[in-house]
Amino acid sequence: MIKIKLHSITDLITNSSTTIFTYSAGCIEPLKEMINEIAKTLGSDKTCDEMFDAVILCEDSDTYQSYVDNLIENDEDYPEGVDESTDIDKLFEDVKSKKVEKPKWFEDVEEDESRCDYYTPDTFLYLIPKDEKYRKMGELIESFLYSPSHEATRDG
Repeated sequence: MIKIKLHSITDLITNSSTTIFTYSAGCIEPLKEMINEIAKTLGSDKTCDEMFDAVILCEDSDTYQSYVDNLIENDEDYPEGVDESTDIDKLFEDVKSKKVEKPKWFEDVEEDESRCDYYTPDTFLYLIPKDEKYRKMGELIESFLYSPSHEATRDG
């Protein structure tokens, strides 16, 4: 399992606002196009979908569990497909490993802005090699995306 945080949580500060990019939803298609093109260039007829499963999720199940807990505390209905016996940790792991389709309410959680700061929760691309021989490619993609090795701060 290769966990990729595609967009940094870097503040983009202007004179009048601060923007933090945290939602990775649009990253799967460009990644697929890139992998497909690399494979084609190298003479392979394999596609990204044949080599990897990919899903966007929060870092862990806690964000989804909190969402469900909040609904229940406010006397609202459980999300579709969920009841008091649902193990959210297991559901998260099953979605992450592509054993089950990602429920629509997961996307609602990922797009939900905090009432305090208007940020959405951090999301990650989980890239799952379908065969061990593709693991190295996934690790190299991760290595490239995390290759910046310098940061700077400015006070004042």
